Amino acid sequence: MKGLLRASWLKGSFARGVLAIGGGTALAQLVAVLFSPILSRLYTPEQLGIWGLFVSFVGLASVATSLRYEVAIVAARNDEDAMELTHSSLFLVLIISFLGALVFEWLRRENALGYGVFPPLATFVAFFALISTGSALVLRYFALRREAFAVVGRFTVLQGWSKVLLQVILAPFGHLGLILGETLGRFVGLRWLFQGISCRGLRFNLRIVLSYWTYPVIQLPSSFLNTLALMAPVPIFAYAYGVAAGGALALALRVVGIPVGLIGNAVGDVFYGRASSVLRSEPRKLPSLFVGTSLRLGLVGLTLGALMWFLAPRVTPWLFGPEWSLAGQMLGVMAPWMAFQLAVSPVSRVVFLSSRSWLKLLYDFTSLGVISSPIWLLNEYGPVQALLGVSLLMAGAYVIYFTVLFVLVTRLRYEIREGA
Repeated sequence: MKGLLRASWLKGSFARGVLAIGGGTALAQLVAVLFSPILSRLYTPEQLGIWGLFVSFVGLASVATSLRYEVAIVAARNDEDAMELTHSSLFLVLIISFLGALVFEWLRRENALGYGVFPPLATFVAFFALISTGSALVLRYFALRREAFAVVGRFTVLQGWSKVLLQVILAPFGHLGLILGETLGRFVGLRWLFQGISCRGLRFNLRIVLSYWTYPVIQLPSSFLNTLALMAPVPIFAYAYGVAAGGALALALRVVGIPVGLIGNAVGDVFYGRASSVLRSEPRKLPSLFVGTSLRLGLVGLTLGALMWFLAPRVTPWLFGPEWSLAGQMLGVMAPWMAFQLAVSPVSRVVFLSSRSWLKLLYDFTSLGVISSPIWLLNEYGPVQALLGVSLLMAGAYVIYFTVLFVLVTRLRYEIREGA
């Protein structure tokens, strides 16, 4: 009876964690949706475009601000290593944010990729934006290790609302108001996250950084490949089938990103924190946690996928207009991809807990190859047929990756037992 009660409590705790993070993400996205009509009237399309350019730079550069050591915080062997990694990662954030600001300034002076539109002040703003974003990543993973999921959820809500409200207040400053509101809002949320987990101090431990060397060497390239794979579909389809096809796919990806972002990211965060804790205390339970979480996500993914397959081609033209019928067809054929992504991607973070994290790098190369297949493999088909091919190939890649991860989880359990 006690065992059953304990299992029930674990499930309830897991669900509460998912609701805390997922609910926070939903509320943060809600304010962005509600204030979009206001921001579109306060700022011109050109100003919003400059802000989008700024956010794109910060989003891509922030991947490297702590050299992916933030992921190692959750996987650390003990709490002392986790704390040392946290402090060292925050130190790295300062250094690499400065280097990132230098890159931004070079782009601005050379007018590369359109960055010449920014005034000199934007370089300093980019520096602080990188600091706030990188620090938030580090502290977020530290909170996940401690399973402080409510703290992460509240931080996400506060950050989302602060950014939008500050952008409204700073509207008289034009595009600077947008990027200043974005940056200052990230600091407001960051202050809450610092207080929530009581993490203070800043020092750099070379020994601990060198002992977790695989994260910058393997996970950093993997993260860049993953980011590239996320950005690649639209330009690839625009190149292969025209701008209209690229635009339709952009809308389809945005719709698909809603359940994957809300459900997948929330479950992924909670699963990673819980898996790390289970591995340290009761490693024999890790496979059941891995499989059980994936099966539940799979049921959700298959349900949503079936609805997408049958309803998207019919509902999309009615909802967005007849000119978006291609987007509806694309949404329908993306159903297998979305279903298997939702089932496997959140639990794939378990690879970071092992010494074989290079498997993620192999998957990222495979994923990028599949996504680019409309150019080198599926170029004889139309956009919908090519996307269906990509969707089925990605679903197959997720099945193979899940199998590899299951074997890895089983071996990881025995490795921990033997080490003990």
